[in-house]
Amino acid sequence: MSVSPFIGVLLESKEALQRQYHYHYVRLSGVRDDEVWQRLLKIHYAVSLLRLLPIWLPPSIGLMMMFGITGASFVWFGHTMLLLLYVTSHIVRGSTFRAIGAFSAFFFRMASFAIGYVVLAAIVPLLQLSRQAVRMYGLSLSYLVYMDGYVAHWQQLFYERMTSWREGWLFSSATLSFIGAGFALLALICFSFTRASHSDKTAYMLYSWHQRVIESLKIRSTNNAILYKDLCLLTRQARELTKPPWSLFLPGEWFLVAGANLALLPIVHNGSIILFLFMFEMYIVMTGTLRAITDVFRDIFQFESEMERLTVFRLLSPPPLVPLIEAKWTLLERLGVYPCMTAVGLLLLEYIGLLGMRGGLWAAMGAVVMMPVYSLVVKRILRTDYEVFCLVLASGEQAALTSPRDYAGYMVIAAGNHSFHRLLIYITVFSSLLSAFFMLLKGWSWACYSVLFVLMLYLVLWNSSQYARRT
Repeated sequence: MSVSPFIGVLLESKEALQRQYHYHYVRLSGVRDDEVWQRLLKIHYAVSLLRLLPIWLPPSIGLMMMFGITGASFVWFGHTMLLLLYVTSHIVRGSTFRAIGAFSAFFFRMASFAIGYVVLAAIVPLLQLSRQAVRMYGLSLSYLVYMDGYVAHWQQLFYERMTSWREGWLFSSATLSFIGAGFALLALICFSFTRASHSDKTAYMLYSWHQRVIESLKIRSTNNAILYKDLCLLTRQARELTKPPWSLFLPGEWFLVAGANLALLPIVHNGSIILFLFMFEMYIVMTGTLRAITDVFRDIFQFESEMERLTVFRLLSPPPLVPLIEAKWTLLERLGVYPCMTAVGLLLLEYIGLLGMRGGLWAAMGAVVMMPVYSLVVKRILRTDYEVFCLVLASGEQAALTSPRDYAGYMVIAAGNHSFHRLLIYITVFSSLLSAFFMLLKGWSWACYSVLFVLMLYLVLWNSSQYARRT
């Protein structure tokens, strides 16, 4: 518990860190790039420790108060292990070897799979217990007494397990402290091997699905200069990918929901619940896949190439903003078809494998219902970068920004654009868990709940996509 918040710190990308700490401005000091990057990583880790202090400190103190030296050894072991993972992850990201880059992508996706499975594996027994108690006692005081008894029983088992570990030689405080010291020493030694530059990384080559997208849009681009420019950028960048192409087809979100399904789906028998789960997960996977594409082709979909040509856009009166965003929509919508179909298809196969053909039919029905969402998701993903680009263009600022995400107010604009969407996701997760735990919905009432979710999702996405005409 004391180290779990640092998982997000390990997964932060190099580009996000560079924007957060203004890496390109720090480089102007004249110090070597690798030294600047190592200094930035030290600052980031220290800032993360302080920022997450209210989250990891109370559980750490609790372990130390309950188990004494052994608890402190567990805390030390956990933090040194994550420090080593932090250093290792940045060494791998700076590597010029293709095999290491592929292993890094695979490792973090397996970590997402494990997180999804572990979280749901912990929730499912409690869910089953709560539903059993509701059937026996209803939502009454007896239900609370029944649940409290089981929670107290689990707490006692946890305490006994930790006590037995403390007495065993394998989990002795001396052993944990020694291993933790080894992790810390290894992290300090390996830290000097972190590198900032990725320019000489071995590139991945163009795949046939890229080529089909380019060929299908060539005729349309003859009458659209912006689309033609983006196609040329795509042709060049698709031959120099810094990530394995398979990572675009299977983003981290897919592994997260796949791991969760492995623990959850075996206990689901209601077809309406299967329908809801697949629609919700399909939306999450679709969003993650399209975001992965925009992260790989940042010059095109994050408007970095347009930021380099701000002066040209300012000379045009009026600047072609609507044709610009429509060209991005067209290209991303066409480019994301194959990865999204692959990810959703594999998700459907998982449902068939865990639930049989009957569950697969419910999931396929959900896929058909969610297909029209695709174009709306494309527009929502591009919204913030486009609006920030328009804002910088209209402001007349001469600041040397390489990306709209370098703009000081980017996070504020993004929070405003995504507020209703995040609220819908949070409400959906909370209400579905509440309904499942206390059996507030039964049978076909879950079908009505699914319809309500789809209607609200369409409404939120439609509202998020109506921005081009307002700029």
